[in-house]
Order: sequence, then C-alpha cells, then structure tokens
Amino acid sequence: MKKHVLALVPLLMASAAVAEPATEDGAAHLTEVFQTYLGTTEGLVTVAANGDAYDLTLDAAPLIAMGKDAGVTGSVTPIKLSLTDNGDGTWGVSMDQAISIAMSVPNALDLKEDVASQTFEGTFDEKLMAFSAMKGAFSGVKVVETIQTPNAAPTTATVGLDKGTFEGTGVAGAAGGADIGLTMTASGLTEAMDVSPGPGEPAMPITLKAEGLSEEIKGTGFMFDGIFKTAAWIVAHPDQASREADVAGFKTIITGAIPFFGNMNATGKVTMLSVETPMGTAGLQDLGFAVEANGAVAEGKVREAFTLSGLTLPAGLVPAWAEPILPKKLSLDVQVTDFDAAAGLAAALETLGAAGGMTDATAENQKLQAAFLPKGTVTVTLNPGSLAGDGYEVTYEGALVAGPNTPAPTGTAKVTLTGADKLQAALQSAPDDMKAQALGGFGMAQGMAKKDGDKLVWEIDASKPGALSVNGIPMMGGN
Repeated sequence: MKKHVLALVPLLMASAAVAEPATEDGAAHLTEVFQTYLGTTEGLVTVAANGDAYDLTLDAAPLIAMGKDAGVTGSVTPIKLSLTDNGDGTWGVSMDQAISIAMSVPNALDLKEDVASQTFEGTFDEKLMAFSAMKGAFSGVKVVETIQTPNAAPTTATVGLDKGTFEGTGVAGAAGGADIGLTMTASGLTEAMDVSPGPGEPAMPITLKAEGLSEEIKGTGFMFDGIFKTAAWIVAHPDQASREADVAGFKTIITGAIPFFGNMNATGKVTMLSVETPMGTAGLQDLGFAVEANGAVAEGKVREAFTLSGLTLPAGLVPAWAEPILPKKLSLDVQVTDFDAAAGLAAALETLGAAGGMTDATAENQKLQAAFLPKGTVTVTLNPGSLAGDGYEVTYEGALVAGPNTPAPTGTAKVTLTGADKLQAALQSAPDDMKAQALGGFGMAQGMAKKDGDKLVWEIDASKPGALSVNGIPMMGGN
C-alpha cells in the first residue's frame, strides 16, 4: 500500500505530521516507488534520509534535455519536498520555496513563470489514497507567454497574481474512493494582452484586472488508486509498441478505475473585474461561474453556468436612448444529460486492441453510439435564468432533445418579460430610422404573448419535428 500512496505525493504536491526515523534503505525504496510513477530517467528523482524525514527532489532538467534535438530549451526550479512517515498509515509532506519555469519551443511558444513564494503542508492518508488535510499559500505569481503562429505577429499575454491561499480535505466516500474538497482565494489578478482584430490590422491592447478570485471544488468517489495506476502504466509504456503489447493490462487498470469519480462540482466568483481597452474601461461587479460533471456513470451529466452583475461600459459606447435597456445582470445555466458514460466507455474498451483490428468502422461506431446514447438522443436543458436591466427582467428556461439520427431537434421553452413599458419607452426614443422597425418587431412579440398579471409570457412548443407554436399559435408546420 505504501508504494502506491507515496507515489501520489509528487503528483499532487501535498501533506505533513511523531515520525519514524528515516533510513538509507527507506530512501532507496522511496526512490524506486517514485520512479515507478515518474520514470527512471537519471536525476529526475532523488530521495535522501534526513533525521526523521526524507528529502525529496524532483528535477525536470533531464526531461527537458530530451527535447534539445527539436530545439526545445528550458529550465525549472527543482521541487524540494520533505516527506515524513508518521507511523500510523499517514504521511506528511511540506514545501517552502520559490519556483521559476522557463520554456521555449521554436516558432511556437515562449513561456516564463515565476512564483516568489510557494508553501504547502498537510497529511496524506494511505487508506484514503488522498490527503485528509492540506493547506498552502502563494505570492508573487507572474506568467509571460508569447505564442507564435505562421503568417501572424507573435501575441504576448502577461498574467499576475499578488497572493493566494488554498485548503483541502479528504474523507472516505460512501460509495468507495475519496470525497474531496478544496477552496482557494486569490487577490490582485491582472492580465495584459494584445488582441489582433484581423489580418494586417494593428494589435489592440487589453488589460483585465480583478480585486479577488475565489473558488470551491467538491468531488465524490475519486478512485485515486486506479487513477495513479493508470499514470504508472503510461510511464512504464513510453512507446507505441510497448503500449500495443500490453493492451490487456491497460484495460484491466482502466476497468478498476471506473468510474474515476462520482461527481465533481466547481463554483467560484471574480469580484470587481475591469477590462481596459482603447475605447475605454468596461467593468463587472461580480462574475460567478459553476462547472459540474459526473464521472463514467450511467447517469451522464455535464453542466456549465455563469452569472454577471453590475455591468458598466465605456462612456459613449452605447447611445443615450439605449442606455435604459442595457442589461445590468445576466444568468445562464446549461446542462447536458441522458447519456451513459459508463456503457460508452465499456464499449470503447471492448474494441480496444481487438484481434484483427477494427474490420468494420461503421459497425463499431454504431455500437459505441448505441452504448453512449441509450435513448439515441441527449437532453440539453436551459435551467432557469434571467436578464435584467433598469425596470425590466426577462426570464427563460427550456429543454432541447437532439441526437445524430434524429431528423431535427425538438423541445419546449418559456420566456417571461416584466417591465415591457420600460423597454417600449426606450424604443420610442430611438432615432427615426430605427424606431419603426424596432417598435414593429416588439409590437409583434407583444401580440403573441399572453398576460399573467404584469408579465408577458411566451410558451414555445417545438416538441414535434418540423412544427413550432407560440402560446398555441402555429408558427410553422402542423401542430
């Protein structure tokens, strides 16, 4: 067990804690363990006994040197960690250093990253195969990246963070694996870049700034044992021939790692965001985001959402008549469900390394599709969201069913408007060459709406292929 546990430490950069004395034999064993997961390249992994701890050094220089024939150059500060065997099935790791990374790929990329200070400590639990507690801090982060593309001027982006902290926990999952949690906060975010509007046009400088950034990640049922065994297999099979010779071993490891995790959910917020451009400064008081996904399970799900509030634009960018209808808040939440990731992965593993190869690609693709899409379709759901400005609000929700073999997507939606008079008043102030068309379109939409108190409601029905109705009134096709 220790062999697998210790291998997680350099991969996750984490943990610490009355310790068993370190020994030279122990250092030799740990070196062998880490090389199982990271490779046996000379100088990559070094472990030395130091009192009650083991000093671990990870040096990427030997790996970088392998790219010299392709012109790749670079340097990375060796990572120095202190490992402590607590003698109770837990291990500790601590770190406190500055980090510098430089990388250059001819005609493609130049990268320079500096971290003035990076600290970390925590406790790793062998039974969990995860860290039961960890915390750390960083400061003085600066990244400069220059990307080169053919027939275009190089583009450079500079990103900085003043400081930040993070904390994490891990407990045994109810259905196996480990349930994890991680929170992170940072302040003083900046990003400067030059954006080219088009070929032959001068680059336009843009600078993003944010006072704060916070994020929380929660995950259930992470199968770390299988995940890290997969990493070890990849390291042990560096070329195509060796991978093809051990497809069975790979399939066994992957099968043992399924579903990789049960659910993962990340939420966060960026506060006081500003975007400086040659046209002026735009801003947001808050930018929230959420990302959620299930693992390789039958109930497949992927979700993305974001919210915006406190929108401001550069003076003069929006004409005075349109300012009252400028949105101040926006929320959008979309998810995809009704796919079976577990069956799809199982079908893919069956075809992997099949004797004689894939004799009928069409049949294999149909088999994979049938496993991944048991209903033949996925459901794309627009969860309740809204767009709001001064005196008005539009809310929306709906669902769409679509698949590769369906004649056309089908679905339903509902849109509600409060404050129609505010929008109409703003359109009345539009220039004459725009007013008639704008009011005509808005009037037509109002005519199709049904009233619900002070609200206008549009119920859209496209549940039958080729047919569309709004509040029961056919717009196209039969109903």
